[in-house]
Parts: sequence; C-alpha cells; structure tokens
Amino acid sequence: MSAQRRVLFVCRAASGESLRSAEALAALDNVGVVTADVSDVDQVIAAAVKLRDEHGSEARVAQELRIVTAQETLLEAVALANEALGLPGLSVAAVRRTLDKSQLKSTLKAAGLNTPAYAIVIALPGAHNFAEQIGFPIVLKSLSGSGALATFLIHSENDLSNVIQSAPFLAEQYITGQELCIDTITINNEPQFHSICCYQPSILAALEDPTTQWCCIMPRDMSPYDDFIEQGLAAIRALKVGNAMTHMEGFLDANGRAWFTDATLRPAGARIAPMLAHAYDIDPYRAWARVAVDGCFDGPWERKYAAGTIFLRSSGAGTVQHVDGSERVEQEFKDLLVDVRWPRIGANKSATYTGDGFVTVRHEHSETVQDALRRIAELIKITYSSDDSQLPSATWEHRLQNFHELNRPAWDQAN
Repeated sequence: MSAQRRVLFVCRAASGESLRSAEALAALDNVGVVTADVSDVDQVIAAAVKLRDEHGSEARVAQELRIVTAQETLLEAVALANEALGLPGLSVAAVRRTLDKSQLKSTLKAAGLNTPAYAIVIALPGAHNFAEQIGFPIVLKSLSGSGALATFLIHSENDLSNVIQSAPFLAEQYITGQELCIDTITINNEPQFHSICCYQPSILAALEDPTTQWCCIMPRDMSPYDDFIEQGLAAIRALKVGNAMTHMEGFLDANGRAWFTDATLRPAGARIAPMLAHAYDIDPYRAWARVAVDGCFDGPWERKYAAGTIFLRSSGAGTVQHVDGSERVEQEFKDLLVDVRWPRIGANKSATYTGDGFVTVRHEHSETVQDALRRIAELIKITYSSDDSQLPSATWEHRLQNFHELNRPAWDQAN
C-alpha cells in the first residue's frame, strides 16, 4: 500500500467555492488534505512546515508535499512558499507574469497579441498625461486586483481627481466591443482544453449601472469565436504557466480584432466553473484538483449544452426586503433551471456586479438560453429597504481596503 500524499490547501474561508475545491482535493486517490486560513507567505510556509514535521516519518516514503490554492489573492504566496521549500507548483515568475497586469500586457505584446495601451502611474499628474495621450474614457486598475473589484472607468478629469487615493496603479486604454473570456486547462505549458464564455453586458458596463442584471453565457457552438480562441491559446502559451487552470478576459472590437486585458491562474469566478459542469457534464472542481496536484487532464470533454447565468440585483440600497417573480421563473423554466440562489431576505445589498443571487439555466440550443435569461431579467424584481439608488461611490482606497470582503460574493456568503 502506497503512503498517503499530503496536500495543504490554502484559502481564506473553507466555504462556498473554496469548500468545493477542498472536497475535490480530498477525493483524489490517496490524498490527505489539510486546510489553512492564511494571508501571507510566512504563514503558508509555517503551515507547510508544521504539516511536514507532524508526518515526518511518513513523509520519508510518501510523494512530495503539495501546497495549492484556488484563490487569486493567495497564488503568489503559495508560489513563493513552494519555491522556498523546494516543492512543485506554479512558479513565482509565472504567477507574476500573469497576475501583474503590466507584466501580462508586456508578455502578450511581445507575443504579437493585441493589448490595450497602458502606463503604470504613481501620481495624479501621470494619470492626467496618460488620459491626454489616449483620450477619455480610460480605465484605472489595481496592479494586482481581480474580479474588477479595484477597477474604475474614468470619463473626465474630475473623475480622476475623485478616484485616485493611492498609487501605483495601471492606467489603461478603454476597449469596447463584445467582452469574452477563455478558460483553459494547461499541462506542461500546452492548453489541453478551452471554453468560451460571453459577458452581457461588459463588466465595466455592469459596474457603471448598479441596476444591470449581468449575465455570463456559455454558447454551445464556439466556432464563431475561432479567431479569439486561437489568439487566446497563443496568449496562454506565451505566459508559460506550466500546469494550471487559467482564465483570461478580452474583447472582440467592432472590427473583429481580439484584445486581451486580464488573466489569472485559478478556476474562473462568476459561476463560470459551475457552468462548465452543466455544459460538459463534468466536475470542474475535480478537474482543477487533478491539474493542481497530479498535473493531469482527464479529457477530452464534449460540450453537450449551452449554459447561462444571470446575476440578480436592482435599484435601491440597504437590505433585501422582497423578491418578486421567483415563482414565475420556477414555473416557466422548470425544465431549464440547473442552479438557483435567490437573494436572502435581510441580507445587505451586494456591492458587486455579481449581485445578491443568481439563476443558471442550460439547454441544447444557445438561443433558448439567451431567451430564458432575458425573460428572467424581466420577471425578477428585488425590493430593498431604501429607495435611494444613489449609493455612495466607492473610492479607490475604499475598494482596496475592502477587497477581500468584496471578493467573496453575497450568494457565496449565504452558504
């Protein structure tokens, strides 16, 4: 009988998506999982050393200890810990090349791919100079923020002055068009699997209008996006990520050109990972665990369905008081519904574009999914405790201070 492998799973709270990832690790053959709630590399190393020392006799005959995470804000800490302890995993260079937005753009540009013009700005005058060169609107991003939680669309000089509270940050050309993401499973730097998901509207458009019920749609037929896919796979190869589940966002502009804006080395958020399960009839959490621990992909998979998710929110402020239309949705779409999380009565209104709840549908035909999401948007109405829809604008500093809290969706906290 072979010795049990030890996996240290690093996360901030073992609930929701993190809990599913931990359970998938534990279900791998001959794996013992320990979960650690840590925030920096020193804590990761301390947890790993403790685990190694506790099982020292076993470790001499076991396969190497693994440290893994599925959370973006911990990827660099885990990579640093793995390199410090001589353990396999994502390299620090690959993590920084992908997550640091300036390194990402320079890497992709060197590979001949379109990325928005950008500048690293350390003070307000630099932002003004960039805006004068590019023209408004421009986008301001944290150098390492994820999920658009530290992103602002800037329309004017006045917006710049109101938003900038700390630096450095990335000033970026604003690209318009159809926003997409490409998700991959990559083994030894070569993508083995890819999937396309369409954002409707763009994330920045949803951030601009807090009443927008934002949607992610995974069309069954991906052939209309062949050029975007080809360039997206070239981008992943250029990043040399090793073994990883990747998520990259970009646009198709009015001329059909592909542009790439952001990337990460984790399962996608915004319910995209669960939609993969519905589209392919697979377990995406096990797929991630197999990549992270075993360096393997168990495909190929067949895309059997289209899938789509609408994130539920409305005008108002305060707490959720009532949700109208849920019964109608359940009646009209009972054959399409595969996942539902209605907003919780009494919960604080979400500060993010992923809303207070969601509905996911699937069908063999993409048009049926599109029609269902449009109808659900018409049916669902959320009433909040305050009619004031003019929520206080979140400053750059406030967004960064509350990044970790906002990074966990309202409907994930309900679990």
